[in-house]
Amino acid sequence: MLSEVTFAVIGLLFLFSDIRTWTSAFQLTFFGYTNTQLAIMAGAVFATSFLAPLVGWRIGPRRSTALCGAILGITTLLATLSRNNLTDLSVTTVALAVGMWWLGLLHASRAPDRPSPLPVALPIAFVADVALRAAFRTIPVVDAPLTVAGPLVLVAALVFFAAGISALSGPRQWTRPGLLGAIGLVAIPPLIFVAETSGTNGAQVALASGLGLGPEPSRATQLGTVLVGLGLAAGSLALTRGFSRGIVAAIGCAIGAALVWAHVPTISLLGGLALAAGVVAAGATLPAGALVPGRSPLVVTLALAVGWIAFLAAAFGFYAFWAYEPAAWAATAVVVVAALVNMRVAVPPWRALALVLAPVAILVPVASLWLTPPGPAPEPARATFRLMTYNVHQGFNAAQIPSLDELADTIAHESPDVLLLQEVVRGWMIDEQHDALSVLSERLAMPYVFGPNIGDLYGNAILSRYPITDVRRIHFAPQPALKHQPRGALFVHIGDLLIINTHLDQFSDASAIRQEQVRTILREWDGEKLAILAGDLNATPETIEIALIDQAGFGDLAGSAGPTTIGDDPPKRIDYIWGVGVFASSAHILNAPNASDHRALVVNVMRQNAP
Repeated sequence: MLSEVTFAVIGLLFLFSDIRTWTSAFQLTFFGYTNTQLAIMAGAVFATSFLAPLVGWRIGPRRSTALCGAILGITTLLATLSRNNLTDLSVTTVALAVGMWWLGLLHASRAPDRPSPLPVALPIAFVADVALRAAFRTIPVVDAPLTVAGPLVLVAALVFFAAGISALSGPRQWTRPGLLGAIGLVAIPPLIFVAETSGTNGAQVALASGLGLGPEPSRATQLGTVLVGLGLAAGSLALTRGFSRGIVAAIGCAIGAALVWAHVPTISLLGGLALAAGVVAAGATLPAGALVPGRSPLVVTLALAVGWIAFLAAAFGFYAFWAYEPAAWAATAVVVVAALVNMRVAVPPWRALALVLAPVAILVPVASLWLTPPGPAPEPARATFRLMTYNVHQGFNAAQIPSLDELADTIAHESPDVLLLQEVVRGWMIDEQHDALSVLSERLAMPYVFGPNIGDLYGNAILSRYPITDVRRIHFAPQPALKHQPRGALFVHIGDLLIINTHLDQFSDASAIRQEQVRTILREWDGEKLAILAGDLNATPETIEIALIDQAGFGDLAGSAGPTTIGDDPPKRIDYIWGVGVFASSAHILNAPNASDHRALVVNVMRQNAP
């Protein structure tokens, strides 16, 4: 049984990784397509889950599980090694399809008198996933430098193959659950979605509670991960008691999700703890329905296939509709209902496993928090300082490959005193679930202020070596067309200087929208004598929206720096630094396509009334 649990745990971790890599490669590759086009393409990939019964029927229980597991391990390793967006998309499409097949076939093909490993393996996988993300500072293992990621994933794949050979060495037969067990299987993919978006997502838990907004150093969202770890440990220990695990799962998920999405300080942190406990309990409950001999894997694989379509619907609803919270509520409701209808299922002994899981769930996030430097004390504001504005493209480079290391190196080379970032993500599944702001803040030793525009985890940020005060977060008027992202501006004071960071609408035919966004900024500016307005304005110098800024009295501080886009032919200037009551020198750009799809814009700034 140990080999089969090991086989299941590593396979689930591979599947979690492939889901993140595929969704990030998919959205970056096809950004700008209509929702209908995206839904058809993504639906075609997830619909391959319905082919699992055919694969199992044609090859048999043992060989089909072994073949899908082998392909899952190989494709995950190839995706780790490729560092190419189109290759990642192609390879993880295969990995996702065979991973969905593998999960159903492993559960359906049983050795005589041996239970499914999933009620044990799924909770272990959730705990291991959180521990790995905490240890790697939210950067997925597969996105770590190749010298680290390659050997780790290779070893994991070899252990996976060895465990699979041992687990599948004997005879196996098809099994099927009853109706209630099938309902539990349908809810497993939605449970994975709930975990990805909130249940094991420390950044979401922290931001929902008001942490991670700043001004603060990089440790805030790690506190959210600590609370998640405590919840996972509590859920694991609760499963050793006599009360129903289905009840624990339902109560934890329902109350926890309600508190997280309520966005109440402290209360939402406790909600994250409860939700994580519910996720562990649901992981032990949903696949634990009794299995009886069957003629094919049809019931198991079709139930999971329906669940994967529900996963896609929830993910598409949440991300395509700009962090649409009812999509997360719907997925949580599916999990709660399935846990309740399966609350009387028998589950394997849990005490020894809980005693192993609880320390891991707690100690790794706590160690990660403790080892994170608290950050230096702010320096007194100076009359002359270096300012950089940079669209970091969600932590991906111009080739759509994760690039947090390159971003940190590129920024550190210029050593800005004040850093303005756009397209900052903090834990989205469709962006590899990395917290780009915490990573950059820690590596640059710069406290930050964050201004979320889409949900809690996407927006603009300002990092500064000087004290940041008087923070205001401005949201632009929402647009009736869904294609327009929610946008806004971040206002702060550094000393007596107002700093404004913004990211305007991106569509070429949206000049009227950008003009209104500029007017909103100018109204909020209200004529302060010392001010800088900077960011990605998505408009070239001759446009009306740029003229509005000039007419308001702002001077162009970086007009001589040149174009700021990468990949356009010819490149365009759409990133700016404007100022009132200041002048600038040494304006220049940084062309680092391995870091972002924008060039960073840098100037040295001095107050006009400085001595």
